[in-house]
Amino acid sequence: MRTARTASMPWWSSPAGIACGFLLPLMFLIAWAGEVRHPALTIRGVQVLDLGWLMLGGLLLAALALGGALGAQLQPRAGAPRPLGVGADRAALAIGLVAVLAFSVWFRDFLLDPALLWATLSGAYKPERDSIELTPGLTSLANVTPVFFSLYLFRRLDPGGAGRGPALPLPRALHVLAIVLALLTAFRVYVWSERLALIESLVPLGLAVGRWAAARPGAAGTLLRVAGPFAAIPLVILYFGAAEYARSWASDTYQGRLDFWEFALGRFASYYYTSLNNGASLLANSAWPTWTFEFTLEWLHRAPLGLGQPFSTLTGYAGRTFEQHLFTYQDPEFNSPSGLYAVVSDLGLTGAVVYMCAVGLLSGMAFRAYREGRLAGVLLYPIFFISFMEMYRYPYLGTARAFTWTCGIVLALLLARVLAPAPAPASASASASASTLEGRQP
Repeated sequence: MRTARTASMPWWSSPAGIACGFLLPLMFLIAWAGEVRHPALTIRGVQVLDLGWLMLGGLLLAALALGGALGAQLQPRAGAPRPLGVGADRAALAIGLVAVLAFSVWFRDFLLDPALLWATLSGAYKPERDSIELTPGLTSLANVTPVFFSLYLFRRLDPGGAGRGPALPLPRALHVLAIVLALLTAFRVYVWSERLALIESLVPLGLAVGRWAAARPGAAGTLLRVAGPFAAIPLVILYFGAAEYARSWASDTYQGRLDFWEFALGRFASYYYTSLNNGASLLANSAWPTWTFEFTLEWLHRAPLGLGQPFSTLTGYAGRTFEQHLFTYQDPEFNSPSGLYAVVSDLGLTGAVVYMCAVGLLSGMAFRAYREGRLAGVLLYPIFFISFMEMYRYPYLGTARAFTWTCGIVLALLLARVLAPAPAPASASASASASTLEGRQP
């Protein structure tokens, strides 16, 4: 039996690497930045984030890293993976069309009115989020967009699983869909003021580029392999500042007092410091564990068709209590509970450590499958990776958008199997092999 070939990937792409090499030092850097007195920083509410809470955060990251390191060593029983092919391409096409349909329904007022669209793009008209009509259960399907990009970008940058060119060419329709979905996602960020939507679609690109660059010589490949997310921080701050530009920089608080980079860096540091501080404050000023799963299973509480209410009743969940905490101790404008301390609030310290180990274990297994080019890994690992990137804001895997993304993954796995071409009959293959052998005999 052939064994799976595990492709090399940069240190930062693994769960253990990103937890220990990036998230841990970044947490202490954010905490230090929050203590610096600078006019660009906006720190409101009671500051409770101290060394003790940081050590607790470090413990949870260590649990994540430990589980990730173990999961990455587990070898599946399946044989060597086949390169993603026709079945995966057809699944990507179907998922991409679902996302386009969801976007079309969501932004139909703009797409059907060129004058309104132009006024919005030119800045003459800035719609409020409340003015854009949502269709529950349909517009949320736009959150399957990262599933399409996970398949498309892996095939585009490393389609044969070995970085030596495509096993078969990508259909032109996938290139067209990629352009359309990239434009619709950018429009979503601009109109809906949703920075995360673009980041979700860029995570598959970052992983695919990391896998591609791991075996590439030269300065660019070395920078990507060594610096990784640290090299991306200036771009993230630029993106963050550009998204905050119209809303905050033009206000009297900042205008004329700070240059753009001071403003962007200050808002970025304030945003993440406040998230960590909010979570620490929640633990410091309330009883835990609550066992209501307010943060870790938020999507289940919000499940439609009356499915969420029985779970809420079972756990004693009577609505979000975090907002009341913000009104009492912090600032409702900065409403992220952190993806570290919110888990402790739900599950307690022991439960949080077990939770982090479990997430690390599953993500490590998905990471190994991604390195081997297995379809399940290509689809699953990006959602785990985005949860690491959002670790300091909230438990991403518990959100409704993550649930929709997961549903898209399951659908893609089913479609890839159903839509894959039927294998050639065994008799025909045997006859072809026999004919080839006969032709080679002298």
